[in-house]
Amino acid sequence: MAEDENYDEDYWSNSEQGIDRYFVIFLSLLVISLTCSKFLHDSPRLSSALPEAGMIIIIGAIAGLILFELSPLSDDNGNDNDGNDDDGNINESVAEGLMSFSPTIFFKVLLPPIIFNSGYMLQREVFFRHIIPISLFACVGTAISTAVVTLVLELVKGLGLLGDFEPRFTELLTFGALISATDPVSTLAVFQAKKVDPQLFYLVFGESVLNDAVGLVLFKTCSGLVGNEDNLEKIYSAILNFLLDFTIGFVGSMVLGLFAGLACAFFLKKVDMRHTPLLELCLFFLIIYLPFFLAESIGLSGIVTILFTGISAQRYVTHNLSVSTEEAVDKLFRMWAHLAETSIFLELGLSVISYGENLGSHWAFTGFAILACLIGRALNIYPLRSIYNS
Repeated sequence: MAEDENYDEDYWSNSEQGIDRYFVIFLSLLVISLTCSKFLHDSPRLSSALPEAGMIIIIGAIAGLILFELSPLSDDNGNDNDGNDDDGNINESVAEGLMSFSPTIFFKVLLPPIIFNSGYMLQREVFFRHIIPISLFACVGTAISTAVVTLVLELVKGLGLLGDFEPRFTELLTFGALISATDPVSTLAVFQAKKVDPQLFYLVFGESVLNDAVGLVLFKTCSGLVGNEDNLEKIYSAILNFLLDFTIGFVGSMVLGLFAGLACAFFLKKVDMRHTPLLELCLFFLIIYLPFFLAESIGLSGIVTILFTGISAQRYVTHNLSVSTEEAVDKLFRMWAHLAETSIFLELGLSVISYGENLGSHWAFTGFAILACLIGRALNIYPLRSIYNS
């Protein structure tokens, strides 16, 4: 037991050597990814077949496989097969850290600049022209997808195709709400690389961002039903709370984002910082994270908030910036968003091997869940599109 405690204390983030080695490897992989991206852009034939995001995931997967093979493995007692030296423990913990995708880092560090930059560079006329179908797909579509995923997995469970794994209906409903919210990062990466039609881009991107608010409230509501399947009063209360929380959450997130941009514009109008461009740039950069964390701390959607912060900042704040800061802001936001996107896809690739090891006997559920997601996506996109176009 003492050896296990010592090993836990040697986790890479608690060791200076571990932190140094972690960032040496990760930053080196970032350099390799950016260099390969340059050669990919120089080859139109290759780039038409392989998106930049896909290439970075492949690089991460190869690096993860190498780390998995080279890192010292521990036996069941937590002892290193190659010896109990601290250096070996640090190397193993660094490899494990690289091959695990931290959701905290993803949501709190990497995602905000990507969404803010998207809002800042947004073509407002095209986006708001399609706000009705975007809202239709984000709200009704996410609810339909959640229901379809739940029913498909419940059917699969009833047929006994999941083996000994028998989740309750409310647990499947919670999983359906969690998995039905689409990912804006991959949408941005692929659609921007392919230069798709702006109307299609904003329809898919807008839906992927706004359904975060729907998925967040729906997940909280469904998770509250787990263990209360037979309590009808609890179910009715959960439905009413969902409608109330969604209205407050979505509208509140949007209002908070718009208010954050307006507040920054008002501050810069009253406090002239044009003669101190460095301080001006630092202040403007802070609005990437401050509204996001404020929204998350009060139970709103940080993604929706930061999207509308970017929209309002581009509309109102830029008029109160110096010319040099305005030019620097454009490059800074693009650079920060691109590095964040590259880091996300690199981490996804690195985590493939470790997630494959951890899945164990749940491959059947994973496969049927992917199938259920595809069916749910089809049954919400095509019918809603037909209804809207009619």
